[in-house]
Amino acid sequence: MKSLLPNPIPVVVAGALGRMGREVVKATLSAQDINLVAAVDSISDKDGLDIGEELGLGPMNIELTSDLEGCLCSISQSVRDLGPGKGAVLIDFTHPSSVYNNARASIAYGVHPVIGTTGLTAEQICELADFASKASIGSAVIPNFSIGMVLLQQAAAAAARFYDNAELVELHHNQKADAPSGTCIKTAEIMEELGKTFNEGLVNEHESLSGARGGGKAKWP
Repeated sequence: MKSLLPNPIPVVVAGALGRMGREVVKATLSAQDINLVAAVDSISDKDGLDIGEELGLGPMNIELTSDLEGCLCSISQSVRDLGPGKGAVLIDFTHPSSVYNNARASIAYGVHPVIGTTGLTAEQICELADFASKASIGSAVIPNFSIGMVLLQQAAAAAARFYDNAELVELHHNQKADAPSGTCIKTAEIMEELGKTFNEGLVNEHESLSGARGGGKAKWP
């Protein structure tokens, strides 16, 4: 059993049985400053099962639940008297269709959301930012947790200064729920901050199959 600091941050993981959620749960075992207190997943027939046993990690005495709001309410009550800077955190790796409502519920219950799920629209992010500001709840939307990708994004922005044409191409596994990905969109936004106009049309283009140019899975808005 890991040794915990006197006041580790209570963490709730939503999407605990998913690809990334599993990795987050595993990461909590080696972290000294956080403490996994709840695991949430939409697979309701897993309710009550031990998350550690489900992931092959051995018993962790933390039961899976599909009731996110009930979990947030319980966690909120348990930390409300700890004082400033002692709140709980929700780490969300769920699905684009549910992440917005999850984040709103988290803020409403005073639990700080850290959102790794991509698929939020710009309008939704602005709404969540306004809601979090009014509730004085620190929040974070992180399209990609990889240090390598952050460095790649900065490199793309630096290189874009010297070019008038740019193209972002990405490839994912067949279970990727959103396209283009949040990582790709964020990279484009960083490049757009340069204030340049890229890829000015030189010919009259005709797209014979909608979504074919770079679309891959044809899931463009």
